[in-house]
Amino acid sequence: MARLTEELAGRTALVTGGATGIGFAAAALLLERGAAVALTGHREDQVAAAREALAAHADRLLAMPADVRDLAALEAAVRAAEARFERLDLLVSAAGIQIPGTVLTAAEDDWQRVIDVNLSGAFRACKAAVPAMLRAGGGAIVIVSSIQALLGKRNGVAYVAAKGGLNAMTRALALDHAEAGIRVNAVCPGVVDTPMLREAARRLPGDEDQTVAAWARAQPLGVHHARPCRPEDVAELILFLLGPGAAHVTGSEFRIDDGLGAKLAL
Repeated sequence: MARLTEELAGRTALVTGGATGIGFAAAALLLERGAAVALTGHREDQVAAAREALAAHADRLLAMPADVRDLAALEAAVRAAEARFERLDLLVSAAGIQIPGTVLTAAEDDWQRVIDVNLSGAFRACKAAVPAMLRAGGGAIVIVSSIQALLGKRNGVAYVAAKGGLNAMTRALALDHAEAGIRVNAVCPGVVDTPMLREAARRLPGDEDQTVAAWARAQPLGVHHARPCRPEDVAELILFLLGPGAAHVTGSEFRIDDGLGAKLAL
């Protein structure tokens, strides 16, 4: 723990979608390990709650409302981070939404919104952050994708398409910016007990906790663990990919899915 803390001291990270779920867990762990963090979220009340929850690290924290559909807002967040902390080295792109639907049932507006937040939002976050990383002499980006980018899922055409696009974009970004010393990787979580997952569980009949537990048990390691994967578990993988221990890792996607991606669905 001490070694990791020393490795991240003096580094600054931008975390989009940082007010809740995996983004918040990543921001909290970055602060714990010694980094400065500029955290953004699209809802002011959630950003305020995150700021209060992380108040112990107030000297290394900026928490700002910014919608990933607004490039100017993200660029302003980067400028604020550089003004406060003098540099930007790291990006965690974690903003995302999920709206169910097939190509027959999904409204075109819902398709566009999911793509705009999940895929185009990550593009905008990188577009805002990469120039600052170039000024800092390099950096690392982790894009929060999904196991659904690799395996697909019924009744989620927009979400699956957006997440698949994120994995492809990760590879393109990694190649474009390797010579500048910017590494780009994607994490692909399976069932993680986040507000988004809880919202999906509430759409179904039955007990919410039992639904989440059943989804977790459907993954091979889920029958072993006493609880579903938590955002904090995903944050540990994100921190590794941001740190010097992953210095030779770029353009890759990492599953954290309790073995779901290894399972033949028969």
